[in-house]
Amino acid sequence: MFELNLQLVDFYASQGIEFLGQASIGTKTSRAGARWLAPHSPTLLRDDSDQFHVERLGISFRAARALLNQTQNEVANDTGLSIAAVKGLEMGNDWSASSKIMQDYYERKRVEFLGWSDARTRRFYGVGVRWID
Repeated sequence: MFELNLQLVDFYASQGIEFLGQASIGTKTSRAGARWLAPHSPTLLRDDSDQFHVERLGISFRAARALLNQTQNEVANDTGLSIAAVKGLEMGNDWSASSKIMQDYYERKRVEFLGWSDARTRRFYGVGVRWID
């Protein structure tokens, strides 16, 4: 299993995904999550902007749902939103009222949304999620 896990980590890293978490020997991993690899500051984008994944919105509801290991039906039932709304928000539709409901729902479940925007390009980098401890 160890070798298979290393292969999976290598595969996701090759796709630009960074795994997050803090661990010490004998302790549980904290703040686990994943995000798209991003430069540490906008100034680094000038030379390497094409090697980083870019998102149109700074929040990934699909990643939050995956972190909680829930189905779209479960999220819809828990939030009171329709399945169509959950699917639309996960595809990047920006419906202010529904987006706020979803974000509040995930934050109550201890999910932290990650990422930052570049004002010049109006795009988001490092979008992902992790557990709040």
